[in-house]
Amino acid sequence: MRSNISPFNLYSRVASGLLTGALLGVVSVSTVRAQVDSTSLISVQEPIAPPLERSMLRPTLGLGTGMFAFYGDVGRNHSTYSPLVARIGYDLRATVPLTPWLEGGLYALHGRLGMNERSLERNLNFESRITIGGFQLRYNFHQLLKRDRFVEPFINLGFESVEFLTKTDLMDAQGRRYNYWSDGSIRDIAEDSPNAEQAIIIQRDHVYETDVRELNADGFGKYLERTWAIPVGAGVRMDLGGGFDFRVGATMHFTFTDMVDGVSDQSIGGRRGDGRNDRFLYSSFSVGYAIPIERGQRKRKVKMTPLSTEELDLIVLEGDSDGDGVPDLRDRCPNTPPGVAVDINGCPLDSDNDGVPDHRDDEPDSPRGAIVDARGVTITDDDLLKAWLNWKDSGNVNTVFTRVESIGPPIRNAKPTRPSRVYAVQVGTHVEGISEELMQRILSIPDVRTIERGDTTYYVVGNYDNLPDAIKRELELYASGVQGTVIGQEGGRLIDITEQAQAERMKTIVPATRTDEAGVVTVRVQLGAFRNRLSENIFREVPDLVTIKGDDGLTRYYTGAFTDVNKAAGHKVDMLMKGFDGAFLVAFREGKRVSIREAGARLTGEDDMRYVPAGTINKDLIKFRIQVGNFTGNVPIETMDKYIELGDVEAMPGSEAVRYFHGTFNSRTEADRVRQQLLGKGFDDAFVVGAIDGRIISAEEADMLLREP
Repeated sequence: MRSNISPFNLYSRVASGLLTGALLGVVSVSTVRAQVDSTSLISVQEPIAPPLERSMLRPTLGLGTGMFAFYGDVGRNHSTYSPLVARIGYDLRATVPLTPWLEGGLYALHGRLGMNERSLERNLNFESRITIGGFQLRYNFHQLLKRDRFVEPFINLGFESVEFLTKTDLMDAQGRRYNYWSDGSIRDIAEDSPNAEQAIIIQRDHVYETDVRELNADGFGKYLERTWAIPVGAGVRMDLGGGFDFRVGATMHFTFTDMVDGVSDQSIGGRRGDGRNDRFLYSSFSVGYAIPIERGQRKRKVKMTPLSTEELDLIVLEGDSDGDGVPDLRDRCPNTPPGVAVDINGCPLDSDNDGVPDHRDDEPDSPRGAIVDARGVTITDDDLLKAWLNWKDSGNVNTVFTRVESIGPPIRNAKPTRPSRVYAVQVGTHVEGISEELMQRILSIPDVRTIERGDTTYYVVGNYDNLPDAIKRELELYASGVQGTVIGQEGGRLIDITEQAQAERMKTIVPATRTDEAGVVTVRVQLGAFRNRLSENIFREVPDLVTIKGDDGLTRYYTGAFTDVNKAAGHKVDMLMKGFDGAFLVAFREGKRVSIREAGARLTGEDDMRYVPAGTINKDLIKFRIQVGNFTGNVPIETMDKYIELGDVEAMPGSEAVRYFHGTFNSRTEADRVRQQLLGKGFDDAFVVGAIDGRIISAEEADMLLREP
């Protein structure tokens, strides 16, 4: 049984007494001369506490928290460890400025150190409860910085006593000892045991139940669990005002012992360490408050007006700031322009009561009840009708009469807005698939694009701000043999505007000639034809994507629309670099597919008229990964410890959350096997996903792409 009273506790009590004496000893009394104002105002002297200055000896009490990171024999290879993912600690300090540039004080820290090491050579872990008390000096670079600084850097150096109590996790809650097998699992029987085949997998409970010194695994006996240390650190201090400050910093504590983790260069076998003393880093932030201390009495100068109370009352009662003859107390219209006639309330006169003051009224005798403009001039019925027609025409006769059509369904706490409407020509639509003839006709149009709504795909052309331009394009396409219908798009919705379009057609005169695009060859890059529709995530970096499902059951993907075959070839190279190995050029003219030779290219090799009947994704780029977490905020420390211990965990930030993936596997079978191991280690949410060159898709879709011939 260990004693509850340790030398460190005795040291803490002595330090507290020294601190109290130091704080009382720095209190001094001084007299500050009062200065008398040389102006005509009367100065009244009143004793108050002096203003607080940075250089005054004001004791400061601070409280903070931070993270401990251990550097010693256990986990000595820190390449996979972050100093910010560690155990939490707390600190309390009491300091006093010794000079404008040097601060001294006492402090105490309490927290836990820990480290988990997993490897094929050894498996060690420990957690140590530490209590620290010491003295520290802080230098703030006062000679190099401005006196009115808000943020100041600092360095600190001190001397401290460290008491530690180290334990290790060797058994689970049922008392079964951990046996680490070469396959990465933990079992209740050693791997080389004769009855190893009866071993079952167990999990670490991360409860550190075994005292390392009492375990005496290396024969060190009852070594001291106390030591001295030298803390060296740096940080910044921010003055918050009102006596408060905020400090952020990191301090490395160099101990005089190698036994904090219970392992040293004298340990036995695989437990042997490197012989260096243990050290640990404390990264923290704290808030401090400087206790105000009165340094004698000082005269404060209070400026007062030489006027008497009666004179002040007279100014308040009879004051007229705008000079309109009406005292401010009765003036309902303050700040009236100079020279403007006012009524008894101090407001400008309005002879005809039309709401426009006489000094701004261009029609001072407007009829009673007349509607006037900002200059007081009567607005006639003809003026109102003209304004209405102008407003109506500004919307191209597309007057919206209902709120839902204008701004969509109401959204709570959202300001009403009128979404802009654009127009396009719909040249095709399908649910199941379209014919080869219609497909070629659609792909001949350079600016065609696809819009998907549920199970229906719409093929639309153009993007016009006004209806007449869309009607003109519709008639030009019709003259070229392409049947289309003008539709509206507003706030992401497709709108039927048949009646408005028909009214506009009656006013639009377009010659029955072919469109300017007639005879022009449109060259596109076909990425492939797939029996199953692919995830949109696969085409995340593909511009101008057009998706068409034919009546043969294949879904084809196209990108780009070029009249220059050389530019189209350059775009094809870009697609090949993105993993679309089967990408090739296709050309269309006047609703028909033509050869690339007719598009102006000189070809060698395979016939450019071929069709690709199956998928064309580079299968070497298809991999499998295991998602082990998805977090919208900070990752819990316990979970991050598990990720670090697992290793090979990659964070992939998204728009709303960060996903964490483990490993990269060539087959679904291998990924499923590792997933089962992760489930046994406590990663209950782990599941397999697919990946194509860093783009995440479902595992089922990756399987489908690998099965494509």
